[in-house]
Amino acid sequence: MANSSFVKPEVLTENKITINSFLKESYTQAKKQVQDGMTYINESVSCFKKEFYFMYDRTGDYLDRITLPVNNFLKDLAQIDSEFQQEQNKQNGEFICLEGKMIPVEDVLCQSMEENY
Repeated sequence: MANSSFVKPEVLTENKITINSFLKESYTQAKKQVQDGMTYINESVSCFKKEFYFMYDRTGDYLDRITLPVNNFLKDLAQIDSEFQQEQNKQNGEFICLEGKMIPVEDVLCQSMEENY
């Protein structure tokens, strides 16, 4: 004998509504979890990108510091003195006001000047 079950139409309709609402709620929760996961992944990638850029920048600074003595060894004394003077002027900030603008002393001395006889 086949096992047959008989469900009343009212119960069947009520079960359809319950199952439908359960499926909608499950879908909404799953969608929200996926969106939260994607947000977390985007934030993680952004953080990784910032850290990688920071490490790259710091590595460049360290390599510049390492190669500085080698570069100075290869240069002649006049070039070293010239670069040292430029760095000192940058740090000291020696500027002259010319035509309403603050101009570094080196740039002013390189410009043509009027001659007095």
